[in-house]
Amino acid sequence: MEVKYWEPHVETASKKAIEKIQLKRLKYMIDYVYRRSPFYGRRFRELGLHPTDVKSLEDIRKFPFTTKDDLRKHGYPHGGEFLCVPREEVVCWHMSSGTTGVPILGGYTRRDYDTWMNLAARSYVCAGVKPGDVIMNIYGYGLFTGGLGLHESAFLVGATVIPWGTGRTQALIKALIDFKATVMTGTPSYQYYIATLVKEMGIDVEKDLNLRVTIPGAEMWTEKMRQRIEEWLGLKIRGGGARDIYGATELCGPGAGQECVYEKGFHFWVDHFLLEVVDPKTGEPVGPSEEGEMVFTHLVKEATPIVRYRLGDITVLDEEPCECGRKAFPRCLRVRARVDDVIHFKGVKIMPSMIQEVLLKHKEILEYQVIVDKTKLPYDFVVKVEVPKPEQTPLLLKKLLSEFKNSLFIEPKIEIVDPGSLPRYEGKSKRMIIKEEEAK
Repeated sequence: MEVKYWEPHVETASKKAIEKIQLKRLKYMIDYVYRRSPFYGRRFRELGLHPTDVKSLEDIRKFPFTTKDDLRKHGYPHGGEFLCVPREEVVCWHMSSGTTGVPILGGYTRRDYDTWMNLAARSYVCAGVKPGDVIMNIYGYGLFTGGLGLHESAFLVGATVIPWGTGRTQALIKALIDFKATVMTGTPSYQYYIATLVKEMGIDVEKDLNLRVTIPGAEMWTEKMRQRIEEWLGLKIRGGGARDIYGATELCGPGAGQECVYEKGFHFWVDHFLLEVVDPKTGEPVGPSEEGEMVFTHLVKEATPIVRYRLGDITVLDEEPCECGRKAFPRCLRVRARVDDVIHFKGVKIMPSMIQEVLLKHKEILEYQVIVDKTKLPYDFVVKVEVPKPEQTPLLLKKLLSEFKNSLFIEPKIEIVDPGSLPRYEGKSKRMIIKEEEAK
């Protein structure tokens, strides 16, 4: 397995060396926001906190969490009380892709933007991208950070970019062949849809495609989905794979973390972001290998830095050294769900990733949708699945009911629907629909 580094002196540094960098940057950042951010200056003074309270990395726990509600209430528009530089020093704004409430903004000075591009380049190389690669970028362009975040950064590593964006999927597949694209970036749902079409069209992936690496991100996905993308696009034939990238508007966009060629979870770039994993209910740190909510603090940010931000993403942190040599950069074993997506059904905690793992074990399932109706007591829990042949239905139903009962301890209603009747996704998927009104 060939391992390459963008910044070898950083990526191969010892844990002690990186922790020294973290502490120096953390002290600077807490002092920076104390002086420059109206929001943090006020909040810290109200709580009797001062930058001199930071003497170790653990001292970050003395400081309060920042929430999405804080950003919506105090950070819009133009960064609001989170903006730490004169407005004219902000060279660009990006906005969360959420559809509810006031948008969440991320502002960038020139230095912030260059730092982001460097981290995205580090992520590209970590994933196995090389000079001369042709990258088909199918993330959306615009206020969403995905498309632009992985555009200019590709130039830094010596690659060529095709800025496709989303849509025109049949033409996109033709372009993958015509341009001999070797890398594809995009949401896992869209990559899965493309892989499904490639399979249905009977394309010879060994002869006609050149894809070696895909970089899915921006939403939850599972090992079963990875296996299908890799198989149906022929990635392993060329010694590559589908490798998870992590990012969020509030951090810097894509490039905050990246899965390496060993595909055992994404390395979080902790020289730029201090990472905590906490119990979503208590806010206390979880133990080693325990599931929890990701919390980050910017260590290198000028325009809109955030301290102890609760991302809402659920993961498990693995701090064991990776074979790739990035021993100081812990791995997040995939984002399993968002805090808001976790469902408690008849006393059982269910995550979207758990459902996907059960369903995608079965190759005959083309697509699925989950509908949870909380307006009824008890909740209605319906799983719709597409299969190509009606004769497969009775046996599949029996298998699925057994697997849901034995592995997740639930018995949902399962409906087999016609091929093509469920939606396909070019951006983030909406495979789980939750009706949120209070049950009477």
